[in-house]
Amino acid sequence: MRKLAFALVTLLLAGPSLADGAADARKAVNAGVQAATAGKLDDAIAFFTAAIQSDELQGPDLATAYYDRAGAWRGKGDTAKAVADAGKAIEIQPGYGNALSLRGNMRLAAGDTDGGFADLDAALKTMPNDPTAQVAHALANIQAHRLDAAIADLSEAIRLKPDYATAYSNRANAYMASARYASAADDFTALLKLRPGDADALKSRADAYTRLGKADLAKADYDALLAAHPNDAGVFRRLGDADLAARAYEKAIDEYTQALAIAPADAALRLNRGAAYYSLKQFARAIDDYTAAIALAPNDPRAYNNRGNCYAATSKFDQAIADYDAALRIQPDYAEALRNREGTLKAKTTGRKISG
Repeated sequence: MRKLAFALVTLLLAGPSLADGAADARKAVNAGVQAATAGKLDDAIAFFTAAIQSDELQGPDLATAYYDRAGAWRGKGDTAKAVADAGKAIEIQPGYGNALSLRGNMRLAAGDTDGGFADLDAALKTMPNDPTAQVAHALANIQAHRLDAAIADLSEAIRLKPDYATAYSNRANAYMASARYASAADDFTALLKLRPGDADALKSRADAYTRLGKADLAKADYDALLAAHPNDAGVFRRLGDADLAARAYEKAIDEYTQALAIAPADAALRLNRGAAYYSLKQFARAIDDYTAAIALAPNDPRAYNNRGNCYAATSKFDQAIADYDAALRIQPDYAEALRNREGTLKAKTTGRKISG
């Protein structure tokens, strides 16, 4: 049997030193785990390699060393080596759930959908009562846009562990992605009971309420966010978006204005405040905002289209058509700009006024 001491001599010359008393393979593995935790992945790989090559590890211990090295390869972005080491761990210890899960995710990342899900399904069978395994399986389903399957996985994780905040968070996001906003709001509410004041959960629940047309509930969440984060432009923007959707245009303008005081170079804020001004028929102010948005984001066709609408509403047809043309140069299939241009040409020909 080749002793670890031989491997240590090599490491003293070409890698991290094990002279700190890590005299056997298990200590080398522990040193590797510590190095990986500290983000020193090259050192971790060297330690794991020393342990593997020592011939002192067998069975589950050797499988663990390969699995740990696979994790380090994954951290370095080397998918092929991560898959190979996870495969060695599974070969040594069939049914090694964590190794199956790691290899499955790496295969998915490499585009091997069938192989990836075969591994992940096998991992789940080895750990049917492990809520973290259910979440890992769900995240893979989300990555593959299998939202119903992901929701089923996360529901099982919550059944197994009713206070599992990560499962609620991911299921809520899956519900949002599948436009099931009421269910998403319920999950964000459950998450907030587990994590009171969680800013991301408040923002997301407010988004769900906004999409459900429950502007008052959305505003309550945004107000709670503002109390905790008074200088967050994003919160003011979300408040403005909620009020814009609720046709409370003057309130939306005030909120966008406060956001712009914090983030003056945010083109989207200019675009949205311009929309609120347009809805109030304050076309000159809307034009100012759209012009500023164009200066900040000159390749956004929406600002040209929207400014064109303002010009059309004030019978400045040539300027409107020029803006629609600019939008279409950026995005030739922009259906709204095409329709607006056609309508403006007709209005210019007939002299018919376009209402804003």
